[in-house]
Amino acid sequence: MNNVINVISIVLFLLCWFFIIKKLIWGKTAPVKTVKAEVVDKYKANVISKYPETLKKDPYIVVFGTKDKKISFYVSEFSYRNYKIKEKGTLKYKGNQIISFK
Repeated sequence: MNNVINVISIVLFLLCWFFIIKKLIWGKTAPVKTVKAEVVDKYKANVISKYPETLKKDPYIVVFGTKDKKISFYVSEFSYRNYKIKEKGTLKYKGNQIISFK
């Protein structure tokens, strides 16, 4: 029984690393896409952390709606404040990173 648990643990560990590496590589090698979009939502995700407030950094998320889907991006607090809900423009992005929104 312990061997089965060990094998499952190893497989889960390897799968986690696979998806992390895939996301990093995808962000670097993804094509640049340009779409007409609208800011449909934005929010500050609350993160529960065991670290002191000075070390905690809450993620800011902006959600864009395009003709056929919604796309979410993590952004800095500064960028977050500049996006306005219902603002329309041309979104240029690569992987999971915004290049521009005009």
